[in-house]
Amino acid sequence: MNPIKEMLTNMELHHDVKILYACEAGSRAYGFATESSDYDIRFIYIAPLKKYLSLTKKEETITKQDDKYDVQGWDLKKALLLASKSNPSLYEWMLSPIVYRKLDPVMTSMINVVLTHYSKKALGFHYSNMIKNNLQAWSRKNEISHLVHAVRASLMLEQVIHFDNDPDTINFQELTEKSNTFTNEELSLLFCLKTGEEVTGLPLISQLCAKVSHFITASEPSLPHLKEGTMNLRVLEELFFQQLGIEGERDYKS
Repeated sequence: MNPIKEMLTNMELHHDVKILYACEAGSRAYGFATESSDYDIRFIYIAPLKKYLSLTKKEETITKQDDKYDVQGWDLKKALLLASKSNPSLYEWMLSPIVYRKLDPVMTSMINVVLTHYSKKALGFHYSNMIKNNLQAWSRKNEISHLVHAVRASLMLEQVIHFDNDPDTINFQELTEKSNTFTNEELSLLFCLKTGEEVTGLPLISQLCAKVSHFITASEPSLPHLKEGTMNLRVLEELFFQQLGIEGERDYKS
């Protein structure tokens, strides 16, 4: 059995849950992994009904971490509540090109709802803050990971602000091919820096940093005018009830 699928199955048995969806959420999903990259696995799970009715508090997150795997799972209820708030991490999970587990129809419905009704404004401010924080970290620490995240966030923000359709990919290459700001040459430079290859022409790095800085400055006035989300908590709640098998139940009456 595939080691990732085996690990997910073991986690289901150990925690008494059913994994509805599992995907890659890190550099492998971005198409920017190196030989030393670990696996950033994220999943959504559901527990037996009795756990939701229990008087004791139920865990909402499952984690596992070692040198090779960084694994985190969210309970479906937690995921749906975060979806109602247009959580950016969840949005990116739905766009991951690497899916390890996609079993249940509720996830198809959830993905459709998420990608259709998320708040562009929430995504825009998230990526804007990510750019600024990583640029500051890059200037202090000079660690390439911060520059990579700043460029990736810029590519995502460009999609949110300047394109009519919502972002439909998190892959670096695909984002760059759509971009009117960043180039394949700059993407190649970033990858060389990440893999530790010797890079000639240090001004290219300074130019890339300056481009990111200029991009965020030019983009910020657009953020307040981005479209608000239309997430309907009732619709998300119905997805939750359906997955628990309690749709159509009558309300209790004394």
